[in-house]
Amino acid sequence: MASSKADAERQRELNNRISTLLQHASSAMVARKTEVLADFDLTPTQYTAMLMLRCNPGVSGAHLARLCRVTPQSMSVVTATLDERGLASRLPVAVHARITALVLTRKGVALLTRADAAARRVDERYEQEFTETELATLRGLLGRAGRALDEPGSADRAAS
Repeated sequence: MASSKADAERQRELNNRISTLLQHASSAMVARKTEVLADFDLTPTQYTAMLMLRCNPGVSGAHLARLCRVTPQSMSVVTATLDERGLASRLPVAVHARITALVLTRKGVALLTRADAAARRVDERYEQEFTETELATLRGLLGRAGRALDEPGSADRAAS
C-alpha cells in the first residue's frame, strides 16, 4: 500500500515523540530482563517486588504495589506466587488483623541475589551506550519526565 508524504510525516512525528521513544526503550529493557529472569523462573514484576521487599522488609501488599507501580490486585497474585514458592512470607501485623507484613525468606534472598546479578548485566548493557555525564543527565531527565505525569490530574492538565 502506497504511503503519502503526509503519512510519512505523521510517522516521523510519532517516532520522535518522547512517549514513543520511552516506550521503545522500556519495551526493549523489559524484553531483555524477561529473558534473563526466566532462568530463575521469575517475571519482571516478581523480581521488582523482591527488590522492593529487600529494601523495604515488612511492607504491606498495598504498599508494595505502590512501590512497584502495579495494582493491588496484581500485587496480590505476585505475592501469593512468591509465598507459594517459599521466596517471601507473610507476618501478622499487631495493629491490624487483616494486614500482613511481607518479607523475603532466606531462599528468596538467595534467589534474588543471583537473579539481580543477571538483571544488572542488562542494565549495564544499556549504560554502556552512554558516558558518565550522559548517564547523569539521562537519570535527571527521566526522573523529571516521571514526575511530570506522576501526580494525580497531571495528564488532564497536559491535555488542556
